[in-house]
Amino acid sequence: MNTVLDERRAANIHARRGGRGVRPWLLVPKVVAIALYLGGLAAVTFIWVGSNYNAMPVDDPRRAWVLNLVGRLMVFFVVPALLVVMLLGVLLLLQHPGIYLRMRWLQAKLLVLVLVIPFGHFWCRTQTLTLRDPAAPLEAQRIAARRLSYGLAGTLIGSIGVVVIGRSRPRLGQNWARDYPMPFEK
Repeated sequence: MNTVLDERRAANIHARRGGRGVRPWLLVPKVVAIALYLGGLAAVTFIWVGSNYNAMPVDDPRRAWVLNLVGRLMVFFVVPALLVVMLLGVLLLLQHPGIYLRMRWLQAKLLVLVLVIPFGHFWCRTQTLTLRDPAAPLEAQRIAARRLSYGLAGTLIGSIGVVVIGRSRPRLGQNWARDYPMPFEK
C-alpha cells in the first residue's frame, strides 16, 4: 500500500517542472523591502507633519532635532530600502524583459516611478537645504517646511500608487491574449 501512495505522490499529473527558479527568491525580499520603504516613508511623513515644525519657536532645540531625525531616517532607512526595491525590481524585470516591457501596467508603473522618485528627491532635498540654512529668513523657512510636508505626502501617495499598479496589474485596454497569441495558436 505504501508503494501505491509513493507512486501517486511522485506522479507529475500537471506536467509542471519543479521549482520556479530564482523568482521567489527575488519576490519575497522585494515585498519586505517595499514594506520597509513605504513604512519608513510614512513614518517620516507623519513625524514631520505631526511635529508642527512651523509652530515651534525659532530658538526651540526640538526644531533642529526633528529636522535631524527626519534627515537621518531618510538617508539611513528610506533611501536604502528604495534602492533595494529598485535593484530587486530590475533583477525581476531582467528575467523576461521583452514580455514585461510590452505590458501597459508595467509601462504605467515605470512612468509613475520616473516622475515620483526624482520629484521626491529633488523637491524634498531643496526644502531641507533651505531649512538647514541658518542665513535663510524665517518666512523662507516656514514656506520650505510647508513645501516639505507637501513633498513628503506627494511622494508617499505616488509610492502607494506604484505599489497598487504593480499589485493589481490593470489591463489598461490591453488584451494580452489577442495581441500576443501563443506561437502554436497562430
